[in-house]
This record gives sequence, C-alpha cells and structure tokens, in this order.
Amino acid sequence: MSIKELVNGFKCYFKANRVIFKYGLWPYISVPGVMSICYVILLVIIGIFFFSDISVYINQNYIPGFLQSKIMEIIVKIILWLFMILAGYISYKEVILILFAPVLGYLSERVEVLIYNNTPPPFIIKNLIEDIIRSLTLSMRNLVFMLPLTIAAWFVAFIPVIGTIISPVLLIIIQSYYGGAGLVDYTLERKRYSVRESIEFAQSNRGRITGVGMGFVFLLMIPIFGWFAAPGYGTVAATLAALEKINENDQELENL
Repeated sequence: MSIKELVNGFKCYFKANRVIFKYGLWPYISVPGVMSICYVILLVIIGIFFFSDISVYINQNYIPGFLQSKIMEIIVKIILWLFMILAGYISYKEVILILFAPVLGYLSERVEVLIYNNTPPPFIIKNLIEDIIRSLTLSMRNLVFMLPLTIAAWFVAFIPVIGTIISPVLLIIIQSYYGGAGLVDYTLERKRYSVRESIEFAQSNRGRITGVGMGFVFLLMIPIFGWFAAPGYGTVAATLAALEKINENDQELENL
C-alpha cells in the first residue's frame, strides 16, 4: 500500500471542504448529517431504556450467586455499553452507506456535475433496482470480510506489550479500507462499474481508498460535529478521490 496515495486520499478532505464551501453544498451535507445524529441518538436511547433491566436480568440469572451484587450490575451495564459502542461503530458505516444511499449518491453526482459539468445519467427504474441490489451485495460482501479481520485485530491486543500497539493500528486500517471502499462506490456505481470491478478498483487503489476511509474514521471520533459531518464530507472526498483516478489526465481536481 502506497503511503503517498494514502496521504493523497486523506488530503481529499481538504479539497472536499473547499468544494463544499465554493459550491454551497451545505444543504446536501446537512440532510445525511441530521440523519446520522439521529442514528447515534437512537443507539443511546436504546441503551438508556433497556440496559438497566438487561443488566439486572443477567446479574440474577447468569452470574454465580456469590458474585451477584449491585457492583456486578454496574459492571455488566458498562460491558453492555462498550458492546453497544463497538457494534454501533462497526455497523455505522454499513447503515449509513445503505440507508443514506439515495442522498449520498445524489451528493456524489452533484460534485461531479459541478466540477466536470458532466450530464448525470438518466433516471431508469430498472437501473435503480439493479443499483439497490448491487449496493446491498457489495455492502454485505464488505461486512463479511471486515468482521473476521476486525475480530482478529482485537485478539492481537492480547499479545503482551506489542499487541496493544499493533491492534489499534490494524483496526483503523481495516475500518478505513472498507469504509473508503463503500464511500468511493457511489461514484463507481454511477459509472456502471460491476461489483467485481468496484472491488478491483478498491484493491488496485488500496492506499487512496484507505486514506479516504481514514478521514471518515477520524471524523467519527469527534462527538456531534464529526457524526454530523462524516457522511457528507466522506462522500465528497471519496468522489474527488475516485474521479482523480478515473480522470488522471484531467487537471480540474488538481486546481482545487
């Protein structure tokens, strides 16, 4: 994986910021941003309303009698919250990329139209159905590959000393690559790339894809603003990163 290309992918977020301000794309950023905040709030509400009862139930039915206590309930509740954070973080990208696809796909299209003045493809119901099936197939495929790698990276943390350093790095790289691949696919889908061609594009541009995904991951680490900005900024940055490779001889993007 090229470090230079990884940096180039990450730098697309600075270009994305200029594009968003230059063309006034905030309305397109706001819609998925609000939806993203709502998703996070929903997870928090689920935890608040259910985790107390679940922790009591687990403490009374699955914890040995001599260990049952109020402190154990608190420990179980903390574990549940940690699991919720982990599951929510891992599922976030897939939920965003699938549920928000119409909005983010349109945002990606607008970016290409504004920069290249390309005529968007005509709306065809048959293509829409095919695109939905294609998107679900690719998302599920990425999830199937990502989960075992993520679990393996977590187990690396149990290696004394060095594991605690390597594990977080591996987790960020894995999450970044698959997150970037999903974001870039909005552009590839519009270009009528097949699932196989999209996978091959991601594999042949691992550094750039990982850089785009890394920016997305880092944004998600910022409470409130990051959750709001990540879907829109990630889509714009991924669109720019993909178009730069698809139109390598074009200088438009180099001037942003």
